[in-house]
Amino acid sequence: MKKISIFTVFVVLFVYSGYAARPTVQATTLTFNNINCDAMNLNWTNGDGSARLIIASKTPFTYTPTDGEQFTANPAFGASPVSTNPLLCVVYNANGTNFVKVTGLQPGQVYYFAIFEHDNNNTSTEYLTTVTSGANYNSETTKNITMDFTIENLDSCQMTNSFKFTNNSASSIPGLTYLFDFGDGTSTSSPVVHHFTGSGGYKNINLIPQTSLTGCPNLFKKNVKIFPKKIGYIDKTTYKDSQCLEDNYYEISSLSPLMPFPMGVTYHWWFGDGLESTFPKMKKKYTQSGTFNVMLELNSMSYSKPTACKDTIFFTLTVLPSPVGNISINDTFQCLKHNKFDFNNPDNSLTYFKWYFGDKDSSIQQSVSHVYRDTGSYKVMHVAYANSGCKGRDTIDIVVLPDLNSTFTGLDSFYCSSGLPVNLVPADGTGTFVDYNVNNNTLIPDKTGKQKLTYVVKNQYCADTTVKYFNIYKTPVPALGKDSAICNINSFDLSANTVGDSYLWSTNETTPSITVYNSGLYTVEVTVGKCPGKDSINLFFATAPKVDILGDTILCKGGGLWLNAAYPKSKYNWNTGSTDSMIYAFQPGKYKVTVSNPCGVASDSMFLYYQTEYCDLFMANAFSPGNDLVNNVFLPRGRNITVTLFQIYNRWGELIFETDQNNTGWDGTFKGEYVQEGLYLWKLNYTTPNGPYLKKGNAAGQILLIR
Repeated sequence: MKKISIFTVFVVLFVYSGYAARPTVQATTLTFNNINCDAMNLNWTNGDGSARLIIASKTPFTYTPTDGEQFTANPAFGASPVSTNPLLCVVYNANGTNFVKVTGLQPGQVYYFAIFEHDNNNTSTEYLTTVTSGANYNSETTKNITMDFTIENLDSCQMTNSFKFTNNSASSIPGLTYLFDFGDGTSTSSPVVHHFTGSGGYKNINLIPQTSLTGCPNLFKKNVKIFPKKIGYIDKTTYKDSQCLEDNYYEISSLSPLMPFPMGVTYHWWFGDGLESTFPKMKKKYTQSGTFNVMLELNSMSYSKPTACKDTIFFTLTVLPSPVGNISINDTFQCLKHNKFDFNNPDNSLTYFKWYFGDKDSSIQQSVSHVYRDTGSYKVMHVAYANSGCKGRDTIDIVVLPDLNSTFTGLDSFYCSSGLPVNLVPADGTGTFVDYNVNNNTLIPDKTGKQKLTYVVKNQYCADTTVKYFNIYKTPVPALGKDSAICNINSFDLSANTVGDSYLWSTNETTPSITVYNSGLYTVEVTVGKCPGKDSINLFFATAPKVDILGDTILCKGGGLWLNAAYPKSKYNWNTGSTDSMIYAFQPGKYKVTVSNPCGVASDSMFLYYQTEYCDLFMANAFSPGNDLVNNVFLPRGRNITVTLFQIYNRWGELIFETDQNNTGWDGTFKGEYVQEGLYLWKLNYTTPNGPYLKKGNAAGQILLIR
């Protein structure tokens, strides 16, 4: 059997007699309707028993009836307790119907109910004790109303009393409304402000819920106390309620009511200008004109305690405007140059007015302009009368400042749009350039046309401005093109390629275009207005290179020769890695050169072969002494020759080298110093074998020394 819990109050149902077997189908669908604060209806669907038993409790329960157990039922909750468990009660035990109204319930209480089918067989009654929550076991809460409201005392004095009532009740009844009954009126609103009529004393307030449900609270009471009101007043004959701003002063007393001992009064003034006071007497001077709504609150006191009984007095005071209260000036600080102070009093009610400017000058005009001749501080005084009878006098302090200096130098009347910076020099460096972009006093003339430049120097009071105009002319940009090679032709046309007023070429020609015939640098200057522009081009007249080094050649052992590929303004690339126009060949093999210039490329090659023996005499025609270890010594070579005398002479005939030794040559020095490159003379005496004899020989020639 499933366990369930049950409340503490029970009802025992009446059991009807009958004879049948134990039921097999339990009652189901136990539901509730017509729920009140003290009663509710139970409905269910009958099972197959002859009758059914309903047990109730205030708490969840697990009780089930025992076969043969007899119960007495009463629909009033608590009237028929279960004998074995007095916390339970039987509210129904009968057959036929599927409805019962349970009464005697408490508001806002949860009640638990269980229904059991049985065969209604008196002392042999058999019960179906299965319990299924939500089917034959269920719970429901009675309706409830928690009553309460608050009272806010707005004014508890008789005649002006005012109280605010707010309903704070809570209920489980949907849409429940409430009614305030004040004894002299009712209201269904909340919050609601109510004013009680009649005499003072305690007033009862009833809050009544508007419901037809039974057993619910139907009334909630509170009361308020209304104090008798004492009237205070102001004697308006003791003060003038309209005064001029210049000398206004209000001293006003309230006439306190006669209050029986031990009553007293506290005072609270509101002056209408945001200020307050708690003194019995109003002593007040207003600082501005206008109409002021004054309020005095008198609060009754009993034995030094406030009674919440208040009396409020309202009255109006008028402060007439000063005839000088609205005077105006365009600026109180101006520079001497162009200073002009505008004074005005716009009051149309004036009958008299006069300005004293502080420099021994004055004016009787209502609106006037005044110019000061010297710098300094001046106190301006204005006197005026109004048709209201009010008089006024006011002063204004003004200052005439020394002039500022906005001049600047460094700007010419015209510039060319070259973009070159122009340095400007202001007399006062605290100013600002406007109308044309200037950064750190530097102007870049990069815009063409008529331009405006303004320099402004100012402080918080005045300013000085200098304006200058200048022109920026467009600089012509001739375009001769890139440096070029002119190939295989004898002339070339050059054009400035821009429109100008005049042209001047480096050839002294003055036309937009010229024809040139020679290599060289050509320049043109084009002028537009006052602005020149230049461009240059380097032209190279040339033909495609040609090269012809020697054909294949056989040399004696130890010999060498120069290979020459020179061609005007060309570049060279030998297969030996050299980039010179001429190389010295002294090794067998192939020699190839490629010659190039902007007009073309040419190449040639040759093979150099060597005999296995020296020639009788072989003398080189050039050598290159130095540290390259190639052909750096000039000496006689030949087949079986013996040197008897070898000499070197310079171009002036001076002997600079001499030897009589074989295999000894000249290293290009004289007295330990390298000589200049160029041609030198050599002489040689030598012998060669001729059978058993020696054959004498001599030779002479030139040697080219190359560095």
